[in-house]
Amino acid sequence: MRVLAVVLLLLLSASPAHAASGTYLRIGHFSMDQARVDVTLDGAKLGTLDYAQLYDYRRVDAGDHVVEFRADPSSPVLRSVLVHAGAGKAYTVADLASAMKVIEDDVSLPPNGQARLRVLNAGDTEMDLLRGSVFVHRNVPANSVTGYAVMLPGADPLQVLPRGKDSTRLDATLESGAVYTLLVNARRIELRTDAKGAEVVPGGGQETGFGGMAGGWDWITALIIALIVGIAMFSVRGRLFRFG
Repeated sequence: MRVLAVVLLLLLSASPAHAASGTYLRIGHFSMDQARVDVTLDGAKLGTLDYAQLYDYRRVDAGDHVVEFRADPSSPVLRSVLVHAGAGKAYTVADLASAMKVIEDDVSLPPNGQARLRVLNAGDTEMDLLRGSVFVHRNVPANSVTGYAVMLPGADPLQVLPRGKDSTRLDATLESGAVYTLLVNARRIELRTDAKGAEVVPGGGQETGFGGMAGGWDWITALIIALIVGIAMFSVRGRLFRFG
């Protein structure tokens, strides 16, 4: 009984693996040559994307996937890209300066309770990013994506400084264990929450119950726990009958 209790306690207190469960893909349109594009994934229509719009993550199988843009459903392919999706990875397909770019997203758990932040600069000019009074990313070229910067959690405002243009301030709270992408384009600046607790956020900012057990147990762990509890209850019941 003591052994069973110890095993059960260890299982209940175990944290999930620090990697995304599943393979994920999202698609964004940031080229100003088209106000709207028709999107297909592996030949299946997903819908339309307006300029500066980024779809939420969708779960896909590991392997190769083809993303195609058309000006409208009856038009020939405007541009396309092949995504080699690895198991447990997350990807953003971004249409930048009339070219499709496949970006691998690091949704793993940031170290030591910190957060992770990068910039996707789809604007037409180089820019800097400050948090409070500290530079986070410098000289970010137009139509490019930065690497990730590890940040302390907190509510310090973000400030975008594009060359030759007015700066923009964005009030933003970075949470412990979260991963973010700052989208900068000619229409708006948007902070997207990519992941929390090493699990992607499908709605790009909606809460997913992140906490000590973010991501939940898999079915094997749940089955083991159920068996242990059942054996323990049977053992206790046997002792009660023996002494009754």
